Amino acid sequence: MKKVIASVFAIGLILLSAPTASAEIVAVTITEPTHRQIDGVFIDDELTALLSYDGRLGQLVFNPPRGNRVWFIDAQLIEEVTAMTSDYVLLDGENGVGGDVAKNWLNQLSAITRSDQVSALPYGSPSAYWISKLSPDKSDFYLSFGATRLTALLDRQINQMANYPTITPPKLSNSTMAAFKKAQQAIALNTSYMTQDESEKFQGQSAAVLHPDLDTSARSALALDLLSSSYALSQKIRLAPGRFTITSSKQNLPITLVNDFSNPAKISFRVETLNGKILVGNVADQEVGGTSKIQVMIPVEVVASGKSTLVVRIFSEKNKQLGNPVFYPVNLQVISPIATWITTGAAVVLFLSALIQSFRRIRKKRRLKSDE
Repeated sequence: MKKVIASVFAIGLILLSAPTASAEIVAVTITEPTHRQIDGVFIDDELTALLSYDGRLGQLVFNPPRGNRVWFIDAQLIEEVTAMTSDYVLLDGENGVGGDVAKNWLNQLSAITRSDQVSALPYGSPSAYWISKLSPDKSDFYLSFGATRLTALLDRQINQMANYPTITPPKLSNSTMAAFKKAQQAIALNTSYMTQDESEKFQGQSAAVLHPDLDTSARSALALDLLSSSYALSQKIRLAPGRFTITSSKQNLPITLVNDFSNPAKISFRVETLNGKILVGNVADQEVGGTSKIQVMIPVEVVASGKSTLVVRIFSEKNKQLGNPVFYPVNLQVISPIATWITTGAAVVLFLSALIQSFRRIRKKRRLKSDE
């Protein structure tokens, strides 16, 4: 009996000491192409259905796969779902209806991932291939920004991915590539005038057009919005339009310099004319404060009456042109000194000619009288 008990005890020790099979690691990826424009306006309300219990994103959190889960989450999607929890309006003017659905989904995501590992996808989940081709210097940015934003949104420890997920790159049209490149140029040119939050936000959102799961029409619409937003960004430091009428030979023309960025800007000017009827003096460099405007005086001197046009360009401290040149029509209603001299000289000549003629007539009359 003792031998049987000893044998059973030994077998039990062997079973207890045997290594348990490790649970299968299951990766759960939560990402979705953006449903908002750069300005934050929702294009549609399709996220409401996707986040519901039976939706694709809903099933991932309400009925997740079993196992040792590791979550890969895109911070841009979490930002959009969070925006839905407050009142929001769609692009067509309709009110969004996904507020409660968004709240339930976020609560379930927080609960189901509490004991699991969470890693942040690159912000906006752009294609690694296209980032490497179109903006390789920003490759690390999307990885770090995704982790930073997701940490703040979920208020928990988040892992940053070392590399982009391996995904088949989408096909991009020339217009989409051009829109993304234009955005990078606008950011590079104006980043010193933007706050860090503004710069990072625009940089992050610009990659929305590179999401692999976008269909052709949605990608084209986002590319147009990105192009429009990039142009608006490049026009935040600008000259106000205007036209002038000059009534004196020398005058200072006031033009308005506007800065809609948060930070101040130092600006230099180059002024040209389309004809020689007006001369332009030097314009001193100007500093305009954040979200403000100033008047800049352009010294001019009129050479001849008529019409002319001033072409004004503005440049950054790094001598990069900001925006497009502005054309100012000028109506010249003044007789310039040169013209005055010419007119006066002609008058003097006519006066002298008249005196000579009068003198000749007098002499002629005197001769006639003496002959008689």
